[in-house]
Amino acid sequence: MTEKTQIVRLLGEGSLLLPTLLADALAANDRLKLRLTLLQEACAQARHPVHAPPTFTVERQAAGLADPQFDATVSGARVLSGDRFLIPGARDLVAGLSVDLKTMLAPLEAGGAESYPALGKRLATLAAALPAAAHDELTQTEIQSMAAARHDGPESVHRLVMDAHKAINALAAESALETIDGARVHHVEPADRPRIQAFMAGVNRTAGLAFGHPGLGTLATRSGARLVIQNDIGQTDAHVLVIHVEAGTTTVTYTDIHRPRARFFMSMFEGREVAWNALTERQAEGLEGGDAFYLVVGRHTAGDEAALLRFLEFLGSRIVFLIDWNKARKALQVFVGKQGAVDILRWSSAHDLGHRGFLELGGADLVFEAIRRTGAGRIPYGARLDTVLGAHECTTFLRHVLRQTSEGLRAGRSIRLIRDEIQAELAELFDTAEAALLALFVRHLGIARTLASTIAESLAADGGGAAARERLVLRAKQMEEKADRLTVQAREMCARMQNADALRRALDEIENCTDTLDECAFLWSIGPVGGSVSGGGVLVDLADIVVESISHMVRAAEAASRLPQGNRLDAAASLQAIDAVTLAERRADTAEREALRALMRLPAPDSRLLVLGIELARMLETATDHLAHAAFSLRERVLQELST
Repeated sequence: MTEKTQIVRLLGEGSLLLPTLLADALAANDRLKLRLTLLQEACAQARHPVHAPPTFTVERQAAGLADPQFDATVSGARVLSGDRFLIPGARDLVAGLSVDLKTMLAPLEAGGAESYPALGKRLATLAAALPAAAHDELTQTEIQSMAAARHDGPESVHRLVMDAHKAINALAAESALETIDGARVHHVEPADRPRIQAFMAGVNRTAGLAFGHPGLGTLATRSGARLVIQNDIGQTDAHVLVIHVEAGTTTVTYTDIHRPRARFFMSMFEGREVAWNALTERQAEGLEGGDAFYLVVGRHTAGDEAALLRFLEFLGSRIVFLIDWNKARKALQVFVGKQGAVDILRWSSAHDLGHRGFLELGGADLVFEAIRRTGAGRIPYGARLDTVLGAHECTTFLRHVLRQTSEGLRAGRSIRLIRDEIQAELAELFDTAEAALLALFVRHLGIARTLASTIAESLAADGGGAAARERLVLRAKQMEEKADRLTVQAREMCARMQNADALRRALDEIENCTDTLDECAFLWSIGPVGGSVSGGGVLVDLADIVVESISHMVRAAEAASRLPQGNRLDAAASLQAIDAVTLAERRADTAEREALRALMRLPAPDSRLLVLGIELARMLETATDHLAHAAFSLRERVLQELST
């Protein structure tokens, strides 16, 4: 405290000192958090040493800790025994806690705040209980007890800092000399006003996305050569944003008890030329959870005043996306996992949508209701939504949910309408998933049809020589492998769907058909060259029936994929094509018998030709059997769809 300040206090006019005391209190708040951070970082370095630990020189100078000994506090820390550490500068860091706490309480005393007596008693008790840190030695327990921040936990330095900070904010708001676009302002210079206005333009532009949640209160004052802007964000005491603007440099000091949210805050400034300290990463690796809080410092240097104002406006516009962030992350990660939830929240902030509307309408319960109404019988019990829809589709849906809730509430649409729109979107995704599965069926059948046509052409040419048959078997193997990959993909989709037994059976039969045709091509390739096994063309006729049957199956699957759109004509087309497949199977039975008769009547000097002809006829007919079974399974699914 300066000599003039002491004189004014002695004269009984402490209230005149309030603006100066408030500025000093905010600076003391910065120093206190840095003191605790240095001790926590030193503890982490001693327990898990790294080659190049952070020095915090810039942070120390900005906070007003002039002693350069603190630059070695983290790097010089080491374990003495058990949980006792040697931490350079620890004694002075701990001694300064009481001094800075008194500075924080000074404006409360001068302003006659009701909270001062209780806070003063707590300070006296804490000051008496602070560790001596003799010889710069501290235990991990002593450090954690000072830095603890839980509401339901024991008294701590950090707890008192947060409560005093809250009281200071209230006093500053009550005693503000003016308001600039919603910010309560104390003794600023003319050059500060457009900067405050720019910051508040950002705050006010997105403030509506809080949807009534308390928070976003802003205080601004001048402290020496710096403009100090503080925003209380939400209701969490340890969740604070302090901004220092000096010349063209903006320093952002952000504290949070949630490490993922601190990372998220930093991520919102990617591409904005903000240099962040390494504290968050270091704490993530070295500190235990629980009572730890995370302090993040970032700096942005603008090229000119216009660039500075743009950055301040953007900074102000991001704060609303921190309110209830952890609650939204937990709600979303039920459906897409932790990282997926964070990615969705990054997307929603980048598009100025936020997540508060989503939480206002129920959060996870909103999605669960949509699943219950539209996904009954479609989602296996216990399956996560992204495993059912697919990761990309689920992310797209949840983005849609955040957009619909945010834009819907802002536009004044009824809650019932917003819920209905979300349910309709989810229902369409379920239908799209089934349509995508049937599209794989069509692709698989297309491969089978090409293979059957190739076999029919080769039979018509009686093989065309040994080289032609080798090319046939090679091409058949390539097509069969491609079909297998489609089968694996389709099976994965079936596994994510409930009541997909009929489609799974159809898939198995289509795969069996392709495998049978592959075997048919192989058998034809190893037969003796020079003799005819066409049986007067009946094997060619049988192969043509297989091609025809596959074509009908393709039409059946294509029409079935359009059923979710509600077109009854598509249902009729699918059922007609299914019936054509079954009729083709009966014709194939007859054609197989005709082929056997023809083969038995032909002179066969080589018995291998007879065996080959019989096996080819059997395999071609078997292929139509598999297609008929697939058609019956598809028919079952079509009738299920019509009954819903």
